[in-house]
Amino acid sequence: MCWLCDNPQATFEDYLEDVVRPVVARNGHAVQATETRGVPVAYTVGLAAGGRPELVVTGKPPDDAHDLLAAVLGGEETPRAGHRCDLMTGPALWAFAVLRPKALHVAAALHPELTALQLVWADTLGRWPWEVHRSRQRLLCEVGRARAA
Repeated sequence: MCWLCDNPQATFEDYLEDVVRPVVARNGHAVQATETRGVPVAYTVGLAAGGRPELVVTGKPPDDAHDLLAAVLGGEETPRAGHRCDLMTGPALWAFAVLRPKALHVAAALHPELTALQLVWADTLGRWPWEVHRSRQRLLCEVGRARAA
């Protein structure tokens, strides 16, 4: 169950103070997992304070998304909008600018002027979400740009 569900008297600000800010202070960032219209979404919180874009993954279970975000953050290459950012092991990735980064509510609460990149991943057959009829990913970036890449 979620922290807010387990603490019904708490506010969103309590969640930020008791959970998110301590994790960001300890690790430099936190990962917020949620669900939007049945699609899992996980994103970093706290990178924007250092002038970096927050990173978003959709369509993966929370643990897998966390591992993917950790691998990208631990890699040598910094993701840039419109560029591939593949890992040594794991799926092929493209990074695209998120159209509405303020929709990442927890990250936006800590840093309202954030930018974000969606890490769009290829499936096990190497297909991108814009190439398949059904994809587990929900694109938060401009689809036309994704297809042009």
